[in-house]
Amino acid sequence: MPAKKKISRFLPDSEAFRYEDFPFYWLARVHGIYALEMERVLKKLGTDIPTRRVLMMLRLHGTVSVSELATHSIIKLSTLTRIIQRMREEGLVETKTNAEDARITDVHITQKGEELADRIQQATRKIFVKGYQGLTESQLTKFTETLQVIFRNFADD
Repeated sequence: MPAKKKISRFLPDSEAFRYEDFPFYWLARVHGIYALEMERVLKKLGTDIPTRRVLMMLRLHGTVSVSELATHSIIKLSTLTRIIQRMREEGLVETKTNAEDARITDVHITQKGEELADRIQQATRKIFVKGYQGLTESQLTKFTETLQVIFRNFADD
């Protein structure tokens, strides 16, 4: 019972609730300012956040199916399909039918995509350095672990 009282101040329907203490308020604020900073920097490179997400995932994982990319780049599959088509037309990625399952489309990064990914990483590095200011490696690790727990709580439906 005491645990329930302690957590109640984080529930919007509680009398003890204060939005300044609400983790989701801060997640939304952080994401909003992060997205604005990222958009500003990426616009100078002639690109956008979804393109960055796709390129970074492809760099990390090599050839990836469109559905896996949708999951890990946090983009709806129907939206991602159009983004991949655009990126293919721009020469940033190539697509091919999966050798084991013809229903699956695999995507991989091209040399031009690698070059843009390099420029993106150089240009956006300062955003992350700024965001992590004043935090230790241990704090960042714990924060990431906490976010993973919250994510799993929602994903376990």
